[in-house]
Amino acid sequence: MRLPEWLKEARGEPCPVDGKDSTPGFLEKNLDSIASFFSGVVSFEGYSSSRGLLQSIEPRARISGVLALILACGVASKSAVLGGIFFVILSIALLSRVRLDAIAKRVLPSFIFTLVLIVPVFFSFITPGEPVAGVNINGVDVSITKQGAFLALFFISRVSLMAALVMLLLLTTRQADFFRALRQFLPSFFVTALFMTFRYIFVLVKVVEDATLARSSRTIKKTGLKDSQDWFASRIALILKKSLATAEEVTMAMASRGFNGKVNTYGPARMGRKDLLWIGLASFVFFLSLGL
Repeated sequence: MRLPEWLKEARGEPCPVDGKDSTPGFLEKNLDSIASFFSGVVSFEGYSSSRGLLQSIEPRARISGVLALILACGVASKSAVLGGIFFVILSIALLSRVRLDAIAKRVLPSFIFTLVLIVPVFFSFITPGEPVAGVNINGVDVSITKQGAFLALFFISRVSLMAALVMLLLLTTRQADFFRALRQFLPSFFVTALFMTFRYIFVLVKVVEDATLARSSRTIKKTGLKDSQDWFASRIALILKKSLATAEEVTMAMASRGFNGKVNTYGPARMGRKDLLWIGLASFVFFLSLGL
């Protein structure tokens, strides 16, 4: 028997496993992103399982109080009110044993998105007023006004505080408790669909992770960027088809077992003194923001 000709060829390319070419490729970066997604979900469960202020409050009361604080941010017309709400959020986070950097990391995308949208408000052509700083571009004066800066920063602070309240609620509430309490505020069918969608996102993301890991573990020579992107795009199309097929199969399985669109859960616990006190405090902040 003779060796095939391709086995005698010496290509001279570095092997990815020899440590000389350890730059992460497109697939490796996607695996890291998926792993960070699952680690973020695990951190959610860790905070909701700890013993803290918000964790000890009944979920319905928790959602009601946070909703009142969000409304307070929405109707606030003075920076002093937003400063007071920020102090309330800071106190609640510390008493609930939630790390501030965990909230800040999740609020940062909302902050950046709002900042990009609100940038024109800083300038005089949108908000006339007293100029603070400016430049001359092709004979046209473009300046940042005091009134525009105050208005933009006030709006950014409002959105950031609202996002911080939402993140604080999600971090301190278990998934099952959150959706069960949400049924008291929204139609049951909508909450059921939202819960099923949320659950099956993890199933589909796990399928993507397994496929990407299988492809990466069977690849010796590093593939080009275009080839990796083409393969990943094909997996996305496959996941879309699989999600539609899974939705149909789950619907048929639930219907065959007598599902009528309503998820039966055990009854909510009665609200105690602490729960009513929390709702009263949040309502007081809301009405206080209306008067100031």
